[in-house]
Amino acid sequence: MVDEKVEQFLRDTIIPDLEKGRHNFDAPHTLEVVSWIKKIMAEHPELNLDQDTLIIAAYAHDWGYSGLFEGKDRLNSAEVTSMKPLHMEIGAKKTKDLLKNDIFSFLTDKQKERIVHLVFMHDKIHDLTDTDELVLAEADILSGLDVASLKPTFDHESNVKFMESVARRRIPRFITDFSKKEVERLFKLRLEYYKKNT
Repeated sequence: MVDEKVEQFLRDTIIPDLEKGRHNFDAPHTLEVVSWIKKIMAEHPELNLDQDTLIIAAYAHDWGYSGLFEGKDRLNSAEVTSMKPLHMEIGAKKTKDLLKNDIFSFLTDKQKERIVHLVFMHDKIHDLTDTDELVLAEADILSGLDVASLKPTFDHESNVKFMESVARRRIPRFITDFSKKEVERLFKLRLEYYKKNT
């Protein structure tokens, strides 16, 4: 089971590496995704989700961004989008190696394969069909929108593109009532934030 010892190991291993990712974003974003995934699972026990695989995948989902934007403090949406396929591939490889550690001996081989799969697939929005894939994508975008927990890093133009993409590609894929309510609230708050701050 993913207990505090396992989570501390994940934080100690992945979070410092994510400090080398998108400046002031990947590390805090990852912790927020973990928090959102736990909230979604708590609100929807009827989905019978594998908590172990989803929590570990949430920690690892953007690990592949580490080192991809070295020396860049500010990124636009096009730069991030261009790296999405590569970051999923790198993240899946890192996750596969990570899961060889004895601390994960409580997982079955099938669970380990599923975690790697979730990391490899999480941004392939139109290819996601399974409940766990879609729930991870929900947690990812809820964190991405949440200006109260994480200060936005996009400039105004990039944010417009991001918000259009979220509305067109991401929100229609939401399956949980909890996330549908939260995304509506967070979307409005982000629009207000950018009106006031740009």
